Amino acid sequence: MANIFLKDEALDKSPVMVGFQIARFVKKSGKSRISIFDVVDHFKREAWFSSNSFFYGLTFLYAAGLFDFEEPYLIARDAD
Repeated sequence: MANIFLKDEALDKSPVMVGFQIARFVKKSGKSRISIFDVVDHFKREAWFSSNSFFYGLTFLYAAGLFDFEEPYLIARDAD
């Protein structure tokens, strides 16, 4: 089984950093609900982007309680 957090991985590809990039993009969009296809389209040319790093970043955001999923949308949870 693969580890989500590795000590020898590139920091910019870590789930926390990728999750931060995704959350920042969603916040800048001004919407609380955004299509996952729009998010992938925005990041697909970034140096850190790979399907694994993107998936782990989304998993981190979900596990932290910051985002929910409603296919095919990412939904930012309110920070009350």
